[in-house]
Amino acid sequence: MEQLLSRLRRMLRGAGWTQAALAIELGVGPATIKRWLHGRGLSVQMLGRLCALAHTSLAELADDCGNRSQGQDDLTLAQEEALTRDANLSTIFFLIVNGWPLSEATEGFRIPADEADRHVERLERLALIDRLPGGRVRARLRPDHKWQRAPMRRHFDQHLKPLFFSMDYGDPEAMFGAETQKLSPTGVARLRELIETFRGDVRAIAMEDRRTATLPGQWYAVLAVARTLWPKRR
Repeated sequence: MEQLLSRLRRMLRGAGWTQAALAIELGVGPATIKRWLHGRGLSVQMLGRLCALAHTSLAELADDCGNRSQGQDDLTLAQEEALTRDANLSTIFFLIVNGWPLSEATEGFRIPADEADRHVERLERLALIDRLPGGRVRARLRPDHKWQRAPMRRHFDQHLKPLFFSMDYGDPEAMFGAETQKLSPTGVARLRELIETFRGDVRAIAMEDRRTATLPGQWYAVLAVARTLWPKRR
């Protein structure tokens, strides 16, 4: 049970849910949410509702935990290489990981529907997704996964970095923030943690926006990055 609840907590965080947001959604206090998420006083009915908020079901969650115990959830280097060879394939996988319907591939990223279907079949052959009843698909990866290995770094460098270099920072509509500070190794470690927290906060904003927004949205690329002013000579 603890493994299942631990997985559920991670999935809820990955879907952008904080304990405070869950308390508001379910009409209880944050202390009650904390007790439920650790199995105290949690009914099967409420467990099912929490699973739904995490875009899964109790049966799928139990099956997922079983797969994880066998090591089937981790991506191999070969899988990452395959993902990054095709920008549209990685886009489809990104949408599935984050719980978006496949129609968003066509509506938001202009990928033809038949091409999107072929990419889904390719992702299944790569063991990156699971087919679920009702035509749904599920990624074998958490939304908060850290893409830090060489294939995704190269992919980012080729496809996403140019978006930020071509941005007009003088445009009044441009959103950015800049800060220059001197940091020790301890401060740098805390900065790395802050960047990961920032990623989670952005996902939480997006999740709430998907539930409550009445106006149509558009896709934004968000980058959190830090570098030394004078890199050490090699």
